[in-house]
Parts: sequence; structure tokens; C-alpha cells
Amino acid sequence: MKKLLFLVIPILLVSSTTTLHAQYDYNWAVGFRIGEPVGLNLRKYFQNGDRAFDVNIGTYGLLYNNNRRYNNGEYKTAGLMIQGIYLYHHSLFGKDWGHVYYGFGGQINSRKHFPDAWRNESIKSVSKISLGPTGTAGLEFKLPNNMGFFLDGGVYLEALPSPFFLNGQVSGGIRLNIIK
Repeated sequence: MKKLLFLVIPILLVSSTTTLHAQYDYNWAVGFRIGEPVGLNLRKYFQNGDRAFDVNIGTYGLLYNNNRRYNNGEYKTAGLMIQGIYLYHHSLFGKDWGHVYYGFGGQINSRKHFPDAWRNESIKSVSKISLGPTGTAGLEFKLPNNMGFFLDGGVYLEALPSPFFLNGQVSGGIRLNIIK
């Protein structure tokens, strides 16, 4: 599924890029996403709707990647994630019912780490804070009653404390467009 999303989304981005910009009648949107992360999504639209800023607050590693090797140990639990991404929007095939978007930003995570060396000692885990850049691309479709459905995928590249640790992020959700 991840490979398919990473193949389809760039093709749609290239095929749908036009000189037309997404025309949104709304300034703000609030929604819920499921995947990586699971949580709240808040979006602020700028200009004519062709730019936006997303803030995502939710879990890190709840539905998948919750038990994997990391920094001479393992992650075994879900953590908290805060993400901010600046997005560029384009209408899908020149139509107003769908849009593609892509963007870049940053992410901060808090999660428990279980180092290998401590497995037989009284201290079993350490809370870790990590941060790094993130990128995403996705599709958004308009639904009736000011609602929107979205699917997106991207990657988080940890900078600190474990440089170049990659985590794929795929999610979908629903968003309510508010405040004209």
C-alpha cells in the first residue's frame, strides 16, 4: 500500500499541475486523521487557497511502526507527535472537486525507547524527544456540507538524536471547512 501511494501521488502531482489555483471559500479547517499520526488536524488556508499550513497533533507509532529497532534498542509504544507543514495546493485536473497538495515542515516526537544494554537492569525504558524535517503529498476531495476527505503520505527524517532514522507516514481523514 505504501509503495502504491508513493508511486501514485507524484504522478498525480505532475499530471495535475496547472496555472489554475485552488479556490477555497474558507480560511480554516479542522479534522481528524487516522494512520500515522492518529489525531487532530488544523489547517489554515492562505491567499486564494493555493497555500496552507497544517498542524497535526497526535500519536507517533500507534497503528504501525510501534515495535521497531531504533538507536541500539527498540521502540515498543506509541508516543506524542506535533507536526507543522507548509503546503502548496493545485486543483486536480483543473476541477474544483479535488486538489493535490505537497509540502515540507518539521516534527517533534516524544516516545519511550528500550535500549538493548538495559534489558536486564531495573531501568527498562527512557523517554526520548526527537525532531526532524518532514515532507508530505496528498489528495483532498470535497464532500457535501463543507466537509473534505483526504489521503496523504510522506516521510519523517529524524535529525536528533538519531540522524537519518526514517519513518513513513500514511494517513487519511476527514476535515470540516469553517470560517469564510
